[in-house]
Amino acid sequence: MSGKALSIKNDSKINFLAMEITSFTGRGSSTTEKLITTLNEIKQTAGIKSLKDLQQGHIAHIVEELSRKARSGNTSQSNANSYISSINNIVKYIGREDLYVIKASDYGLSRNISEKDGINKENVREAANAYKEWLTKKYLQTNDLRYEALRHAVNIQSVNLRLRESLLIKLRTKDLSGNILKISEKKDGAKNSRAREIKLNPEQKRALIEARDFIKSNKLENLNIGLLKQGRNFANNTLTSFRKETGVYFHYHGERHFTAHEAYKNAWTDKGYSVECRARTGGTKEEWLKNLLNNTGLSKQDFTAIDREIRQGISRDLGHERLEITNRYLG
Repeated sequence: MSGKALSIKNDSKINFLAMEITSFTGRGSSTTEKLITTLNEIKQTAGIKSLKDLQQGHIAHIVEELSRKARSGNTSQSNANSYISSINNIVKYIGREDLYVIKASDYGLSRNISEKDGINKENVREAANAYKEWLTKKYLQTNDLRYEALRHAVNIQSVNLRLRESLLIKLRTKDLSGNILKISEKKDGAKNSRAREIKLNPEQKRALIEARDFIKSNKLENLNIGLLKQGRNFANNTLTSFRKETGVYFHYHGERHFTAHEAYKNAWTDKGYSVECRARTGGTKEEWLKNLLNNTGLSKQDFTAIDREIRQGISRDLGHERLEITNRYLG
């Protein structure tokens, strides 16, 4: 804790501290805003001017108040959960052994999987292939390099990349000789500036190399040739044109859903079992779990332990801090 900013005695100190914690956690501006609100709440509720005086009782009181507000409808459960994440980030920054991380589930504030979260939002491969082929055709017809750049961007979304990340990632300087892709916290367009490492399979590695070759041969910095300007107008308008012209439904984020579903299936295959996520199989969580326990012969305890381990790995690759978000992909 030595040398770290801890003062919350006024707005300027709180703002500075919030930015320090954001940098420490590798997050973005939305995290800073939540931290400012949370630090103000700590100051007012606990009556302290420095985080060195923060006690577990102060934290528990704040979280209990969040829980009360969520139950009464004065704040959403999702919002309360975000503030708990801020408190945990503060605790990690302080590094005090006498303080422990808050579990939202202990206060009934987990963003549990709902039946709506079980909806399959992945792109079918026929739609993904049709869109990429259509982009190639448009490029050949117009000689507009943006179409081919967008095709490569969609193609490398198979590496668990958001569209923004696939457009901005600095592939020119990436070492692709191994099987790990390192996403820079600030240079590669990562959401909330969060760095991560992704283990590559041969197909993903090949897609990245092809995109890198395209970038180099056309003397580009990345795949973003004006595609992100004005709210990604070119990428969005191009997708709209494709849907109208072909009647085929494709959406960019559906590639991340597909990759997450495949990763879940393949991780179970590596362990010797045939298991699909609930988003693919449909049905309620209870039905899904009952069927899989029967099919695998595993106990509920063993299945749950393996399932959580696999989901945590997928969560890291997707660039999510909270497992609850990944559960929205998998059901």
